Amino acid sequence: MAIHATVGFFKKQFIAELSDGRHLGQQDFLKMAEALYCAGVLADDVSFEWKAGQRMITAGQKVALCAEMRRLARERRVLSIAA
Repeated sequence: MAIHATVGFFKKQFIAELSDGRHLGQQDFLKMAEALYCAGVLADDVSFEWKAGQRMITAGQKVALCAEMRRLARERRVLSIAA
C-alpha cells in the first residue's frame, strides 16, 4: 500500500502529514523531499495543502520538491542496478 503525504508550510517549516499517521518537518524543501523519499513516499503521492494562517507553498517549490524526489528514486535505481 502506497504512503501518501500532504505537505504544508507553517512557521518557517515544511510539515508533512503521512497517511500512516507520521509527521515530518524540515526547514528546506530539498531536505523535505529526502525525508519523504526515505519514508517511502513517491513523488506522485504528494499533495499540497494550504490552511488559514499558513504561508502558501509556491508552484516552484512544489515542482522542485517532486523533481528532487524523482531524482532520488532514479539515483537509487541506478545504484541498485550497479550493485
